[in-house]
Amino acid sequence: MPTDPRLLTLAQWLSPSFPIGAFAYSHGLEAAVQAGWLRDADALQEWLTDVLTEGTGRSDAIWLSCAMGADGAALPALDAQARAFAASAERLREAERQGAAFAQAVNTVWGLDVPPILLPLAVGAAARQAGIPEGEAVALYLHAFVSNLTSAAIRLIPLGQTEGQRVLAALIPLCTRIADETRGLTPGDIHSTCFLSDIAAMRHETLETRLFQS
Repeated sequence: MPTDPRLLTLAQWLSPSFPIGAFAYSHGLEAAVQAGWLRDADALQEWLTDVLTEGTGRSDAIWLSCAMGADGAALPALDAQARAFAASAERLREAERQGAAFAQAVNTVWGLDVPPILLPLAVGAAARQAGIPEGEAVALYLHAFVSNLTSAAIRLIPLGQTEGQRVLAALIPLCTRIADETRGLTPGDIHSTCFLSDIAAMRHETLETRLFQS
């Protein structure tokens, strides 16, 4: 079977080289490491598993899916609703700045019409316009999300590169499972019980010394 070029486009959008500055954000991971909550690869994998299944990962999957099912007129309302779900100022800024940078890049390079909205919504809107299948878009988005956090953890804990890749590989089935489970869900299905992750994001705002913006 021939390779679907749309999937290569999606891989480019969600690669570390795409100019959205993802490397500058740790999603509260930096504060968690400083607090001693994450000390090794096993703890990192447990943390990321919870974030994917019960926190930002699952929520972002739903927002992305909703954006793929919405026309352009509905995106501002979705964006306003998604902003209200942000657990802290830094979480909101993280999604806001990356979303605006993503929209600018895809509009310039691919001629799309994506407004400067929060990142999962921007990715969903771009995927809809490019005709990219929803399941692949959500799964790869989640994989890129935990890949960025794993890269941050390699520097912060620190972990070896091989340990980091082992954690990331173990999370692949979970990314695909969440993509399947969140298909067709709505904002009414969003919840988060990753309280320690949210607390870490709030604590990060007042760290005296930090490498990351969140």
